[in-house]
Amino acid sequence: MKLKLFHDTKAPIANGHKRDNLLVMSDEEFESNHGFIQWAFPTTKKSHHNLNAPVLDLDSAIWLAQRNDVAEFLENMTVRFLQFLKRTGHWKSRHNHNHLRISRTIDSLRLLHSWELADWFYDQVKMLAGPSIELMSDAKVYWDLKASTKHDRVAGAFVGLAIGDALGAPVEFCERATFQEVTEYRAGGKFNLPAGAWTDDTAMALCLAQSLIIEGSFNAEDLLKRFSRWLEKGENTSTGVTVGVGQNTLRTLGDFWRKGTLVAERVGNKNDGNGSLMRLSPVACHSFSDLAQVREMASAQSRTTHASDVADECCQFLGELLARAINGQSYQTAKAELLKSEWNYPLTSILDADYIASDRNEIKSSGYVIETLQASLWAVENSQSFDTAVLRAVNLGGDADTVGAVTGQIAGAIHGYSQVPTHLKTGLNNERKLYVTSQFLTI
Repeated sequence: MKLKLFHDTKAPIANGHKRDNLLVMSDEEFESNHGFIQWAFPTTKKSHHNLNAPVLDLDSAIWLAQRNDVAEFLENMTVRFLQFLKRTGHWKSRHNHNHLRISRTIDSLRLLHSWELADWFYDQVKMLAGPSIELMSDAKVYWDLKASTKHDRVAGAFVGLAIGDALGAPVEFCERATFQEVTEYRAGGKFNLPAGAWTDDTAMALCLAQSLIIEGSFNAEDLLKRFSRWLEKGENTSTGVTVGVGQNTLRTLGDFWRKGTLVAERVGNKNDGNGSLMRLSPVACHSFSDLAQVREMASAQSRTTHASDVADECCQFLGELLARAINGQSYQTAKAELLKSEWNYPLTSILDADYIASDRNEIKSSGYVIETLQASLWAVENSQSFDTAVLRAVNLGGDADTVGAVTGQIAGAIHGYSQVPTHLKTGLNNERKLYVTSQFLTI
């Protein structure tokens, strides 16, 4: 990998420059050298001017994002670029090649570091540009798009799922009020996981996210193959070991192996589990600009493992709720818009409830998809922050990891990843992989 050589060996491959040389270039060199910026701030777009420039894919982006030295380099390089912009004025015009550099920097920082750093950099650019920002209207459209808070809410919806899952995992299957209140990550539980580790909820969400990223749209066969590799080989697990496989999933993957079945077949009366709801947020993160497509894909992904109209409809409801929140609607507005649609019983039985007035003891937290969604709505509607919501959810006990995961999706989409407490980010197993994957869903 070219970028590995650049960061590991400090080889002079960025148009003849080593990595550390880029930080001490003069302003004149910064202006006249055109190829180095693609090494300093790589993106997923291929350069038509420098065919030797690196191009990010998901694996290389995750590898870079996991390295502290790369994060430090990106931070320092961002400051260096701003120093250059501050000391020069020719970029404050209608068209200038530095506009493309700014675009690349916003995009790269968001993918490899954080939305917060990308947003801060863009704020500094606007401040330095002053009134001249109006001359850059064409570029500003792109900058606004790439630095949009929608990307922050996408990260919240996806990584929030994993946070809720990891917080709830140690008390999954525990009866309410029989365990020490969860206030942070802890080790233990049925699967004896380390603190911050997640379960099947997040692993299956990663499978769904990767399928959407690679395929570009929903592909049932590809998704089921990824689920199979997770089950058989432990791919996308937090510890290398597959845990928490639901009976619906186990049965339908068996049908897929034996018969190539792409749509789950109904068996008995245990089809209405929450296994397709818990993994849903990648659908909304991928297609939030098209609500009809979100509902269609939410339904389709549910049908791969759950032959249930109830689970299908819950996924459609949650998918659109997440998409509306990612697009910037408040929770109250998004839910009110959804209530204008026609829904069926038993979903209708939980949509009109006054959860502010509901007592905790009235809320069930089982693996039944209706009760999982209800518990999550209750937790969100009785909380003013991400962490309050997910902690309220997991402390219900029962199917705590999945109630936490669904609550984390909703609360994350509402509040954004930037509002998640730092300790819940840094303590989460493989957080960088999850964050980067969330951002690739928007490409």
